Amino acid sequence: MLVEISKWFTCPQKVTHPSSNQLIATRTEVEPCNEFSIVSPTPIHLTKYEPSVADIVLLALSWRALQHLISVLEACCIQLDLTCNTKKTVCVVFAPRNKSRIVSDIFPNFVLRGQPLQFVSEFRYLGHIISNQHKDDTDIAREIRCMYTRVNILIRKFHKCSTEVKIRLFRAYCICLYGAALWTHFAAESLNKFRRCYHKCIKMFFGYSKYHSVTAVLFDLKLPSFNTVMHNLRHVYSAHWWSSGNMLMINLRNIGIVPVCS
Repeated sequence: MLVEISKWFTCPQKVTHPSSNQLIATRTEVEPCNEFSIVSPTPIHLTKYEPSVADIVLLALSWRALQHLISVLEACCIQLDLTCNTKKTVCVVFAPRNKSRIVSDIFPNFVLRGQPLQFVSEFRYLGHIISNQHKDDTDIAREIRCMYTRVNILIRKFHKCSTEVKIRLFRAYCICLYGAALWTHFAAESLNKFRRCYHKCIKMFFGYSKYHSVTAVLFDLKLPSFNTVMHNLRHVYSAHWWSSGNMLMINLRNIGIVPVCS
């Protein structure tokens, strides 16, 4: 069985993931059919009981290989008495960076449980928005909206608290930026908008005028600057990458895969 499946997943050349971090698909060896090169993450919700939901991502470089993975997953779910939620399952096609290798912009629908799966240009996975344009601008915009939302909630509920309490709240809810260390391909203006959002939220929450010097505000509150926050996030991510004992991470390090932020 494994030999029969693996013949579809062999590649004479090193396969490189066309997305930002080049972490996963470099290790995924799939046969491209006549230069047919796609990587389609497919989040699949497995729902045996309503409270228990799991997300799975399937990666492949050919339509046939990915459809076979979906069929194998469907067979396993039947054996385990699980159900794949086809309404929440989506497919994304990542075009190669080399435009000459693009064979088509339209592909047949994948089929799961007899239902065609929807193709989308972007989707949310583990809170991070992944786009088929290999850009992180959409995810940065998501984080900007989240920061404004969190700060407005803090202002509404804790505006009468002392400065020390506000500093603790701001550090807990506004400096822990989930997934920001993964941002590698984005427009400079997107990050500048996020920087302005960070500074504006600090002034709003702590009651400073918009004309106040950002440097003076950060110095008074002893809060890190935006650049410091981003640097710390990338440093922590890189440290976890190099110190992780996970076998997948160890194998990726052994073949020379290095995070972009390192």
